[in-house]
Amino acid sequence: MESVAVAESSIRPLTDRQREVLDFIRIRVRDNHRPPTVREIGDHFDIRSTNGVRVILDALEKKGHLKRSPRLSRGLTVVETPGSLEAAESPSGASSSSETSATLSEDFLRIPLLGRVAAGAPILALENAEETLVVPRSLVSARQAFALKVRGDSMLEAGILDGDIIFAQPQAQARKGETVVALVGDDATVKDFYPEGDKVRLQPRNSAYSPIWVTSQSPDFRILGKVIGVFRSLS
Repeated sequence: MESVAVAESSIRPLTDRQREVLDFIRIRVRDNHRPPTVREIGDHFDIRSTNGVRVILDALEKKGHLKRSPRLSRGLTVVETPGSLEAAESPSGASSSSETSATLSEDFLRIPLLGRVAAGAPILALENAEETLVVPRSLVSARQAFALKVRGDSMLEAGILDGDIIFAQPQAQARKGETVVALVGDDATVKDFYPEGDKVRLQPRNSAYSPIWVTSQSPDFRILGKVIGVFRSLS
């Protein structure tokens, strides 16, 4: 029953103001590579009350067009589903939903967030996507990618911090020194990859941590992908 409720919410019509706000968020993500804050939305539409903006965002979320992370000041993610790609007004005033859909498809990439990965001691890897992130293609070089949230600080010197979201390109092999997401048993971790004979050294980038050693041919070890990007909220 829950899946039916979600599907129904995604096709509920938007008001003019809700559509304007949704388009504004899309444009800011496309042009600035990050969503606007509640205050920036209020300033743009001359909405003096932040609560007034939140009411609109609540409605967009309930209708399935937006996902929000309450703890982040820029925690807005547009959900681009067939039901959410409604007609946008062209400069001439004509409706051009097909052009809008094509542009969004070209400019954005849907990346599954697979849960958390340890940048310290390995933790359980969640193979099922928790959600889908919609990000500008200019931020991710790979045609296919997955995302994981980092817990720990063992990759501090590589600029990967606790709470960051890393983007990885799926691949089963890596070159010496590349930063990878590796599965060790049932646990995933992000480390630098160093093959050494019949063993592999998964090297942290923090002197407070020791490397993880595994046998290269062990069925309990495999490379899931190479890290190609890091996202961090500045709030």
